[in-house]
Amino acid sequence: MLGAMQFGLFALLLPIVASALYGAGLAFSRLFLSPLSKFPGPKLAALTRKYESYYEAVQNYEYVWKIKKLHQSYGPIIRISPHELHIDDADFFEKLNSFQGKWDKDPYTAHQFANPGSSVGTIDHELHRKRRSAVLPFFSKQKIYALEPVIQSTVDKLCNRLEDYVKSGQPLNLRSAYQCLAADVVAEYCFAESGNLLEKPDFGVARWKEHQQGLQAGLRARYLPSWYMPVVRGAPEWIRATVDPAAKHFEVWHRDVDGSVRRLEDKKNEDFYEKAGHRTIFHELINSEILPPQEKQTFRVIQEAGAMVGAGGESTTQVLTALTYALVANPDKLKKLREELRTVMPHSDSPVPTLKQLEKLPYLTGCVKEGLRHRDSVRGKLLDTNVCLMVDPYITKTGKFRLALANAELYMAISSVIARFDLELFESDAWDTETAVDSEHHSPRVGSVGVQVYARKTSY
Repeated sequence: MLGAMQFGLFALLLPIVASALYGAGLAFSRLFLSPLSKFPGPKLAALTRKYESYYEAVQNYEYVWKIKKLHQSYGPIIRISPHELHIDDADFFEKLNSFQGKWDKDPYTAHQFANPGSSVGTIDHELHRKRRSAVLPFFSKQKIYALEPVIQSTVDKLCNRLEDYVKSGQPLNLRSAYQCLAADVVAEYCFAESGNLLEKPDFGVARWKEHQQGLQAGLRARYLPSWYMPVVRGAPEWIRATVDPAAKHFEVWHRDVDGSVRRLEDKKNEDFYEKAGHRTIFHELINSEILPPQEKQTFRVIQEAGAMVGAGGESTTQVLTALTYALVANPDKLKKLREELRTVMPHSDSPVPTLKQLEKLPYLTGCVKEGLRHRDSVRGKLLDTNVCLMVDPYITKTGKFRLALANAELYMAISSVIARFDLELFESDAWDTETAVDSEHHSPRVGSVGVQVYARKTSY
C-alpha cells in the first residue's frame, strides 16, 4: 500500500520536477549561453516573448514605442526577445535588408494564421522561394498594365457608388469603400469573380468589422503556443466564440476563397479565358505544368489564396484611406495635385488617363510614394529611418512583389476620386487612419470607426 502511494506521489511530482528543470535550463541557456546573451536589454525580454506579448496584445501593439525607450536606456543595439536584436542605426539598414543568403522564417511569426500552405506561412527558405517564384510573374509591371481595364472598371464602380452618396447627402466610411475596391480588384485577378463588394449597402461595414476581428485574432495568436490557432480553426464556431470572441471570424477570408478555388478547379482553360477576358493567378497555378502536384493540392491553394486576398486588400486600403485623408485635410496639397491632374485630365468628365500617363506625373508619384512610406513606417518594428530589426528579412520581401498592383490601384483610384468629387471630413481626424503616430501611440485610436467623409459635387 505504501509502495503504491509512493509510486503515485513520484508519478505526480515527476512532470512537475521535469518541467521545473527544463524551465531552469532554458532560462540559463537564454541568459548565459545564447549568442545574444552579450547584448544589453531587459532580462525578462531575453527570457521570454511574454514581455513583448504584454505590450502587443494587452497594450494595443505598443512594443515599438517601448523599444524606442529601451534604446535610450541600453544603447544602439539591444536584445528585445530571446531570439532578436534591435538596431538603432540607419547606416546598418541596407546591410540588414540586402536579402543575401538563406533566411528561414521565424516559426514564431509563421504560425500565427495557421496557414503553412501559403507563402507567408512558409518557414523553409527554399520552399518559400519556390512558392513565391510561382506567383511573382503575375505581379510584373507588364502583367499589371494588361490588368488595367479591370482596375479602371472597378474604380468606376467605386465612383458610381460615391455618386449615390452625393445624392443622399449621407456620410460614407472611406476605409470600407476602399476595402471593397481593393478586395474586388485582387479577387477578380485571382479568380475572375470579384464578389461585387462595391455594390453592398454601406460598403459592407459589418463584413469588414468581422474581417478585422479575425485579423486581430491571428495577430494575438503569435503570442500563444503554435498549436493554439490550428486547434481554434478546427473547433466549432461556438467554441471559437467562447475561447476568443474575435476568433469566430478568423475563417472569414478563407471561407470566402474556398468556393472560388474549388470552382476554378472545375473549369477548363479554353472556356475559362474566353469568359473571363483576362488571365487569373490561381487558374494558372492550378493548371501549371511546372509546379509539382503537392503544390497544387486544394488545401494549399486555398491557404495561398486566403493569404493573398486578405493581405493584398488590407495594405492597399490603409494607404488609400490615409492618402485621401491627407489630401482632404490639406487643401493646398489637394489644389497642387488637381493642377497637375488637369494636364492629363482637363475636366472631371474627361477621358480617364492611362496608368502610364499617371505614373509620369511627379507630384502624384510623390503622393503615392509618401503614402506607402508612412504605411511602412508604422508596421511591425520599423519605427523610423534610424531603427531596423535584426530578423529574417523575407518578412519584408513577401509583400514587395505585390507592389506593382498596389501602385496601380493607388494611382488610378486617387486620381479618379480627387477629380470627380469634393470630399469633406465628418467626425474624423488623422487618428482614424492607420498611419498616424506620435512619441507614444499609433493609430487608429481605440474605438475608431475609420475615416468618414461627405461626397460633394466636384469643383475640379
